[in-house]
Amino acid sequence: MRPPHRRWLPASGRRLRVPAHWRPWLCDAGSLSLRLRRAAGGEFGVCVLSERWHHPSADEARALGVSPRRRALIREVELLGRDAEPWVFARTVIPATTLTGVERRLLRLGSRSLGSCLFRDPSLEREPLYACRLEDRRGQHYWARRSVFRLHRKPLLVCEVFLPAMERVQYPH
Repeated sequence: MRPPHRRWLPASGRRLRVPAHWRPWLCDAGSLSLRLRRAAGGEFGVCVLSERWHHPSADEARALGVSPRRRALIREVELLGRDAEPWVFARTVIPATTLTGVERRLLRLGSRSLGSCLFRDPSLEREPLYACRLEDRRGQHYWARRSVFRLHRKPLLVCEVFLPAMERVQYPH
């Protein structure tokens, strides 16, 4: 479900026509894991779908400022809400050069959310959020967002796709 580069637009921009329900989910620069936990009344989980070394797509490499020939750890998970229902599909691309020093801890996340690690790190910087509307092969539409994070100035890219169950989930203020 990776869209072409030209479709990612600033999440808070006017060019992106986002329905009111989705705007706060797409524009919140805080921890999505924390928001989902609140929305689920504390019921929250992570299901790791895959975690492997691979090459990022050309679009992902461009966003990270790395060569698409460079290997990266690519982690794909589902973030689960009430009754272990999949709410969000998340894909994280972490260049091998980021996984040095204290960032090696990202190799041992297991079933913990990436957000639980990122948002505790005082070196964390987040670049602006970008969003787009995706369409799968069956014609189903999804809203997605992504941004580059930096830990000690080393990049990683997180893309989050809001699954159909999120239509019923109210954004917790």
